[in-house]
Amino acid sequence: MAIIDQVTLRTGVADWLNRSDLTDSQIDDFISIGEAKVYEELRVPPLEVVQSFTVTSTNSSIIIPSGFIEMIELKLDGGADKDEDVVLSRIDSKTFSNNKIKNAYTRQAGNFLLTDENGEQDTGGTYVMTYYKSGDQIGTYATATTAATALVVDKYYKIAVAGTTTWTNHGSANSTVGTIFKATSVGTGTGTAYVENIPWILGTEFELVLYAACSVGATFLGDTEMEAKFTELTERKINSLNQKEIRSSMKGSAFSARFSTPLL
Repeated sequence: MAIIDQVTLRTGVADWLNRSDLTDSQIDDFISIGEAKVYEELRVPPLEVVQSFTVTSTNSSIIIPSGFIEMIELKLDGGADKDEDVVLSRIDSKTFSNNKIKNAYTRQAGNFLLTDENGEQDTGGTYVMTYYKSGDQIGTYATATTAATALVVDKYYKIAVAGTTTWTNHGSANSTVGTIFKATSVGTGTGTAYVENIPWILGTEFELVLYAACSVGATFLGDTEMEAKFTELTERKINSLNQKEIRSSMKGSAFSARFSTPLL
């Protein structure tokens, strides 16, 4: 069976754990905990974010973005002349507080504190942060609505506004706001719905989420042998994806070597 959304992932987890007594709520917990663990370790382009921040005399730090996992680079934007960009060095908070280290940053509580070229707390400038973030959660729905007339067959939706749409004609059990259903046809009327988000990881690397969820599920069930198996599969897949990204980033890079004696 193809795993393409939350419902099919639930079925896959139950099948791989060989259990028919698990509730949807339990399996959703396995999925949620599993994908969180995956995002903590995965370092791939779909999880990279580039975001700009402006600091001022009244707002001299950067609030750590929601979903932040790990910094890749933080630099002071030099404007049109990119040669003027300044990459900041990360230092620990104690060193940051006791020394005037120029062009540096540290993490303190929920903020990044910054210093300028004089080692003072920066009070004016635009910074560009590149970082890894946690991916979108499986089982969430878009915040923007889709008209009933634009429903796509076989996608899951959550009714936002019932309107004049007879939702039961299009796959829903009823027309109550908040009801989740799988569309069986394009709708009619004035109703709207939220479409299910399909995160990158479920769209292209569904087996990774499946392994991770099964690992959590096996822990819950107390099956240490199955837990070890699925944990190994999860780690192997994460390492494979991370190594693939490393190789990809190095492809085409210039190579140079310096020898102490002439080559004959």
